[in-house]
Amino acid sequence: MSKCDTGNVADLHASPPRRLPGLLGRHRGRLLWLTVIALLVIVQWPLLKAMVYNVLQIPPPPDGIAWRTNYAAALAEAKQSGKPVLLDFTASWCAPCQIMKREVWPDEDVRRLVNRSFIPVLMDVDEIDGGRAAQRYAVSSIPTILIVGGDGQVLRGGQFMSRSEMVTFLKMGTRS
Repeated sequence: MSKCDTGNVADLHASPPRRLPGLLGRHRGRLLWLTVIALLVIVQWPLLKAMVYNVLQIPPPPDGIAWRTNYAAALAEAKQSGKPVLLDFTASWCAPCQIMKREVWPDEDVRRLVNRSFIPVLMDVDEIDGGRAAQRYAVSSIPTILIVGGDGQVLRGGQFMSRSEMVTFLKMGTRS
């Protein structure tokens, strides 16, 4: 029998539970709260970032994209040009939309691909034309990005995307 194994179960419970030593032990509750707050900030960063942009009234940079706002005219232009239509369903109150407006659409590669290969249309879901198009395509959340043919049929769709994801999405949309 080893020193630790006396055979007496009561010996196992005789000593009080060990506490974490030093600062870690005394501030365990604070560390837990700081960890929870840090995780919430990380998970909610896009929303928080959009709120900061709005509170500080930081305007989005120009994106250099020739956005149209008339859906019917864009479809007619697509039929004539042979280019697909890129629909960006958005709203001023949508935090992820505002992030894309500041970080995705102004990207040089995104701008170049959009202007070269698509008829881009900004569809504000709070306006009549945008709301009707959102209903037509059963848009249930924003941002929603759709690539449609001149006949209005969806070729490809997506939601919030980073710059690199958007570049990939646009390149794939030109192969449809």
